[in-house]
Amino acid sequence: MSFEKDWHDWHTSRERYAGAEYGPAALESTNWLIGMPAAVDGIPGLWALTEDGGIRGTDLGRAGESVALRGVQTLRLGRRELRRFTRNDTVALRVYNPGRPERERFSGIDAYRPDRAWRVAATFEPTPGEQVTITTVDGGAHESPLAGRLHFSVREKDHELTVTRNAQGALSAVFGDGTNGRETYRFRFLLVDEPAADGTAVIDFNRAYLPPCAFSDQFVCPLPPPGNRYTVPIRAGERAVVLGR
Repeated sequence: MSFEKDWHDWHTSRERYAGAEYGPAALESTNWLIGMPAAVDGIPGLWALTEDGGIRGTDLGRAGESVALRGVQTLRLGRRELRRFTRNDTVALRVYNPGRPERERFSGIDAYRPDRAWRVAATFEPTPGEQVTITTVDGGAHESPLAGRLHFSVREKDHELTVTRNAQGALSAVFGDGTNGRETYRFRFLLVDEPAADGTAVIDFNRAYLPPCAFSDQFVCPLPPPGNRYTVPIRAGERAVVLGR
């Protein structure tokens, strides 16, 4: 009972996060900046990258009025919220709009019923010093440290799950499977609990979740790395965004 309750609590929190006023469904645009001031759709002023990697907006409605965004600062202009986003050496201005139609129509996340059978036993193989090429949906690519590989079996066939570590230090994977494009979004994300000292681990596919780009195509999500695309259908976890009328 606790297994199902824990899953439903997790699923409820995911839906609450995804449909929040300034959650991922509210992302209206990602605007890559250069040093030359330029207009950004939907917000006043001209916006440019500063020499120290910040963002400056000028001409915000009154002569000489300007603002600066650095680090994790945010700025509200009307209902829209502006955030600074960095990827490698590039900086973008992201605009979140609670009035974005897809945010207003968001009504939930379709998911498979939780099933203990999709808590799969695995063995963790650490890979110190190894790198993996991460390719994003917009064609960008960069090298990232590879945390390791998880070896597991589904339907009596052996598979590997390549994992990296996210900003919080947790093991994180991007994978595709035989349900993509028909029953589920084109790929999904998954966090994996830290393996035991002897390398044993559990991959809980019930906690597979939709990437941010499932809620807005203005996100630049990473794609599954080589080896993390399976022909076997993994009917567990989140499936797709549900939009009302």
